[in-house]
Amino acid sequence: AGQRCGSLTRTTAMSSIMMIRRHEAKPFTIPGGVSGLLYPSSPNGDQTIAAVTQDGVYPAAGYSVNDVATETIYCLEGHMTVEANGEIHELTPGDLCMVFPGTKYRITGTGKSIDLITPAWEKNKNQIVSE
Repeated sequence: AGQRCGSLTRTTAMSSIMMIRRHEAKPFTIPGGVSGLLYPSSPNGDQTIAAVTQDGVYPAAGYSVNDVATETIYCLEGHMTVEANGEIHELTPGDLCMVFPGTKYRITGTGKSIDLITPAWEKNKNQIVSE
């Protein structure tokens, strides 16, 4: 038997699940043409997932750097270019790109992606740096 606590259902067995409904995700907009839904992080802080729509560039100026998180970007539709440490990587539907901690990167293009951030994303551990 399981017990329900908000959206988190825990079982008494060795497994647990976290069910998050779309209405529980927080909408976000980032200057440069990026918007989406940020889903609540897992209870132990090991992952955050975002559904992202992009029509422009992220970040709007400079580059993003995650201090501790790996950002895995799975392209659902469209075409995006990831510039990471001076290298260019093209993403089309079905492609996946992992941006490791400490990597200076930016993303341009138009499309939709699912972004998995491990460990969970924290604003104070992500920075925008100049070009």
